[in-house]
Amino acid sequence: MATRKRKKITVNESLSLFSEEEMAGKIENVTIVQSPTPAIVDIPSAEDKEASTPSLSEETFNDERMVEEMVTAMQKMEMMDESHIRLIALTSTMMGQEGLDLNKAYQVPAVRDTDLTGYELAAWCYCSFMHAFPQMKDKLQMPYETHYEKAKAKIK
Repeated sequence: MATRKRKKITVNESLSLFSEEEMAGKIENVTIVQSPTPAIVDIPSAEDKEASTPSLSEETFNDERMVEEMVTAMQKMEMMDESHIRLIALTSTMMGQEGLDLNKAYQVPAVRDTDLTGYELAAWCYCSFMHAFPQMKDKLQMPYETHYEKAKAKIK
């Protein structure tokens, strides 16, 4: 009996969450469907309100830092090709779906091998998404539009 010849199967080791058409930006008509969530209203008591007041040790949002991180992200994106920017946009927005803590560190291999701060991740997420998918900016739901405009003005 003759031995069987085996076909070599090449395995694509890159990120394969999205099709080649999505990565190339050829798909334009996208419908985003959100699952309905029941509205749960929790009215805090007076004791809870006093306990939840922020202490002075907690870091507040730093507008200038966000603008500077966006400037840095935009400058680095100028040297990247469109498909890599789309990859960063899609992976960073997937990470941000649960919400971003600006005081935590995140790993995004599409951007770099070392950890990103929460500010860096938010800046990369917003800037790459705005660059790759400007027609969907209302779907992003991130409150950084004014920071983005300031960063664009600084680059020019």
